[in-house]
Amino acid sequence: MKKKIIAITLAVSAMMSTVAFAENINANYTDNVLSFEQTDENIAVVSCYDENGKLCYSNMYKSEDDNFSADIPKEYKGMKTKVYFVNSKEIKEVSVSDDVQPTATPSVTPTATPSATEKPSATTAPTTKPSTDTPSIYEKVTDAIYAPAVVKEVETTTKDGEDMYAVTLLAQGKEIKTLIENDVTFETSSEAYSFMKGKDAGNLEEGDVISLTSNVAGTRINHMYFIYRPQDEDIITGSQDFGTDFEKLITENGSSVANQWKLMKYGEKASSDRYQYAFGLIGKVDSNSLTLINKSGSTENVIEVDTKKDTIVYTCDVSNKNEVEIASVGDITSTIPKSTFDKDNTIDFTNDYSYNYALVRVVDGTATDIVVYENYND
Repeated sequence: MKKKIIAITLAVSAMMSTVAFAENINANYTDNVLSFEQTDENIAVVSCYDENGKLCYSNMYKSEDDNFSADIPKEYKGMKTKVYFVNSKEIKEVSVSDDVQPTATPSVTPTATPSATEKPSATTAPTTKPSTDTPSIYEKVTDAIYAPAVVKEVETTTKDGEDMYAVTLLAQGKEIKTLIENDVTFETSSEAYSFMKGKDAGNLEEGDVISLTSNVAGTRINHMYFIYRPQDEDIITGSQDFGTDFEKLITENGSSVANQWKLMKYGEKASSDRYQYAFGLIGKVDSNSLTLINKSGSTENVIEVDTKKDTIVYTCDVSNKNEVEIASVGDITSTIPKSTFDKDNTIDFTNDYSYNYALVRVVDGTATDIVVYENYND
């Protein structure tokens, strides 16, 4: 497990798509490696854009002996490429030498990627080589940066004489540990967890789902967003009313609290927004799909998302002090019998058995990350 956490700065990449350039960088392409020389620089963000100007790839690279070597996935080779130098804050466009010019520009199907106006921020990523270390469920490196993080443990620590929190997280299918300074507080939270806004990481509990944003160098967490915490009682049969679609649990004034995620609506297909999330009771699990139900119990007014074998899954046992673990799609279960779901138009929720819920992060209609909360009302 790599414990060094770096960030891919999409906000910089979005800005780069609109900037005019006075000079280019002369670079060479050998296989999939883009190399160029630049003195007095040691960190650069390399970004690739398709023919529509949409950001398709972005990653940070460090120089060795004044030379940068960027391993670009082959599907992005030949795209317009720009480089942001962190030290000087200069942005330059890459000009490839004629003798090693790519033989063809790859054909890329345009997708709804973040635009310059959205200015998305980057969630910390525990790798410097996304082409090999990023989980396969993420089609693009940029997909990985919106992955949710599930809290496993929070400890107090000290670094350079400063009190901090060492937070162990499950993110991108791995267990990682990151240091968070105690002056960084949550900027957003849902209505049900409004008390978390303005609180620091010391208030986190096992099973919480959060989103983090770091600085360019990945040395400091700058922003935190609180997404979800399992309740003490079942969220359907309990005494509190969190809304038919559980909106009080997952939104703030009707808006998403997850950084750059759009909320999927019950009874509607996934919108054109590339990054979305959904929440609900697990109604039915098929080999390649997951069906969520809201508090109405309607089996027709549901959310359906596709799953893949490599979809990243975490489980949180609510009845066992919120213990969280890395799991797989095959571990997802519904407590509602399939025969009942298929037969009845409306599920009659009772206290006879426990319920399992899921928070799902969706990219282009496919679930990439699922947090399963098991044994509510057990």
